[in-house]
Amino acid sequence: MKSKRNIRRIAVLVAGVLLLAAACGGNDDDAAPEAVEVAPVQILGQPLGPVGPTPASDPAIGRPVPGLSGSAIDGTPFSWTPGERPAVIVFLAHWCPACQGEVAEFTGWLAAGNELPDGVDLISVVTLVDSSRDNYPPSQWLADEDWPFPVLVDSADNEIAAALGQTGTPFWVLVFGDGTLASRGSGRIPPEILTRHFNLLLAEGEG
Repeated sequence: MKSKRNIRRIAVLVAGVLLLAAACGGNDDDAAPEAVEVAPVQILGQPLGPVGPTPASDPAIGRPVPGLSGSAIDGTPFSWTPGERPAVIVFLAHWCPACQGEVAEFTGWLAAGNELPDGVDLISVVTLVDSSRDNYPPSQWLADEDWPFPVLVDSADNEIAAALGQTGTPFWVLVFGDGTLASRGSGRIPPEILTRHFNLLLAEGEG
């Protein structure tokens, strides 16, 4: 069983990074799948509820994270079941300058030959989609940026964002290997710091 001290250690580390970073408020059977920007979703479990005053005091820390099912941005079915491996979920809004900077920084970092540690799933959720705002559609944006991570699209009512307590974008949800919440919060995370989060989640699973 992981100790509360280890759980809080990850939450505090996330808080330290997020406080330094900006965030944005708020066919035929044979036919190839087509990109989608929003799609129906299923929330498989109880929502996490509101975020606490700080990531370290979040009342949802240690609670089960709900599973997610819906459509990938390329139109194919997508589902994620917590508890299979540690995971990091990032919520992105196409019109958000901080999200645009986050995606560009990560793809540049990867193109330079860097890699995130194996053993943790990184899942993206496109949310708060608005065709009247900048940088639409998100499917084209992420394709142009060569974003390599799986992308789940939120519903028109942003149900995934609501279930996981999204407060701004980019919004990060860190999930232990047993499917419980390690931490969550909004703001940009540099690739090097995300690597540290990955390693902490992996180390917690070995403890």
